[in-house]
Amino acid sequence: MTEKPVLEKESAQKIIMAARDEFGEVGLDGARVDRIARRAGINKAMIYYHFHSKENLYKEVIREHLSRIGEFLDRNIESENDPEKVLLNFAGFFEKMFRERGSFAPIFLRELASGGELISQAFARMISEHGLDYKLKMLLERGKKDGTFRDLDSLHTIFSFLGMNIYYFAAAPILNSVWEIKDEKSFRENRQKEVVDLFLYGLKTR
Repeated sequence: MTEKPVLEKESAQKIIMAARDEFGEVGLDGARVDRIARRAGINKAMIYYHFHSKENLYKEVIREHLSRIGEFLDRNIESENDPEKVLLNFAGFFEKMFRERGSFAPIFLRELASGGELISQAFARMISEHGLDYKLKMLLERGKKDGTFRDLDSLHTIFSFLGMNIYYFAAAPILNSVWEIKDEKSFRENRQKEVVDLFLYGLKTR
């Protein structure tokens, strides 16, 4: 690889990292290309060179956030035979993603509040590119086949697990205040095990 493509890739990544923070803080409408350029330490023209518009850069930030989910599941579903271990790893991944990517939650919530068109498109593209709908269903079918899981509808099961993982981290500032969660670090660390335990075994004694 020549030096120029390497430098161009580095500058594009700097722009994405700066844009994540800008969009997370003020949203698409409030974001300014000048501020993103200053955050990235690059010339504003480079943003238009790489992404052509603020809107395209915003779409790329969403795509880059979601691509981490696809890449993670690709690695874990194909390399781990124990469905319960995959779920624990997946819950841990969500905790890490929301902790390391603080800009994702406000972007995600603003998208939902505005109808969710862009993030829905990005989710659909990510799922299609990685074949995640098929892989997640196969994970559940594998658990059903070996007697680990009950015969529940796979799509409802997937939606429920995603909701259990995303809801707290997306709304953490509100929930921590309302429920007076003082040690957020400990709560977040324990949550992945609690979520998987509740998801797998339910609440009612059988």
